Amino acid sequence: MKKTLLFFLLFSFVILSGCSDKIEIEEEGFVLVIGLDKPSVGEKGIDITFQIANPSAGRAGEDNNANEVETITLTAPDPFSARDMTNSSETRNINFYHTKAIVISEELAKSNDFFHIMSSMMRERQIRRDMHVLISKEKASEYLRNNKPSFEASPHKFYDFMSRRWKRNALVPNSTMHDFLRATSADAGLALAIYTTATSEEPKDTEDEDNFLPGEINKRGGSDIQIIGAAVFKEGKMIGTMTGEEVRVALILQKEMRPERLIFTYDDPINPDFRITGKATNVRTDVSIDVHQEYPVIKVKQWFDIKVLAIPSLIDYVENLSNQSKLKDYFERKYYEHASKLIERTQKEFKAEPFNWSNQARKKFWTLTEYEDYDWMKSYPNAEIKIEVDVTLTEFGKKLSPRDISEIKD
Repeated sequence: MKKTLLFFLLFSFVILSGCSDKIEIEEEGFVLVIGLDKPSVGEKGIDITFQIANPSAGRAGEDNNANEVETITLTAPDPFSARDMTNSSETRNINFYHTKAIVISEELAKSNDFFHIMSSMMRERQIRRDMHVLISKEKASEYLRNNKPSFEASPHKFYDFMSRRWKRNALVPNSTMHDFLRATSADAGLALAIYTTATSEEPKDTEDEDNFLPGEINKRGGSDIQIIGAAVFKEGKMIGTMTGEEVRVALILQKEMRPERLIFTYDDPINPDFRITGKATNVRTDVSIDVHQEYPVIKVKQWFDIKVLAIPSLIDYVENLSNQSKLKDYFERKYYEHASKLIERTQKEFKAEPFNWSNQARKKFWTLTEYEDYDWMKSYPNAEIKIEVDVTLTEFGKKLSPRDISEIKD
């Protein structure tokens, strides 16, 4: 018995210790970002850009001036054939194991071929479903070559760190490959992708801190990259855009989404020459949908805890309860106006919703056939939507009363 067990163990070690699938790091070329464009020459295929990590950069004994990444563009039917074609000139075995993001040009995103390209990519095991989807105003190849982060040498760290900022400030949607394809395949609403550019434009003249599209922020110095707002997709094709402000409202209107921190500014309700800065926390949303009528009736209830961070007008909103009540009502009214404006735009312009309300509506039907017959996308533009907002002012900072400027002058 002992000899048999020993033989079995030795045989298992021989079988299980194989290295046929081993990977030599020195031979691998890890693609960090993929870029997709319409072909620059001819009408067939697509232009595919790979940003490939250079593992020898920064190593002892190597060239200290070597780039962290190499950017290569070639035309091919798809990224997988392009991956093998790269070896016509490059020595590394190109793979997608560590690809963090895929950047698509707006031109390609608005074409009829876009969704076919995206959905077909999921057949490859190396493609990760948590890959971020970004839409660039310019060609993806130009965007990737112009993306030179101020603090990160590698695009891998850039997209990794930026994704953590996106979750906190909610200026862009949570757009991964999985989320994007799921929303599109559901055929019940809009899909949102991250919107970006590396080209500076004329700054937009607005007092709002988040009502921008990429390139419109009045920014000087640092990286030329601006990532804010969303590209809006319907039935697998880009049909419009949303500003950072609209994305924030859209995410709050989703029952499942809870932005971690929202810094905002509104005009001071008593002295509009100044703006008040607040931070919304503990954001909660409840959505109830009635589908027993021809068109749905949607009721949205939202709660916000708001910390007031700055009161430049020096008006007493802390101890003066009458002023405090005005401020609370003002916050509720302003958010209601923003939410109503966005909902109206989705019903009239996009004729579909990006709030994932279709999932809530689906639960109201006994069978999938009943839900499909109701046709949520066609019913939504005529839906009756009621919004209720409840704001709680929780904090006003560490100082109860502002300094009196007349005393300082005296």
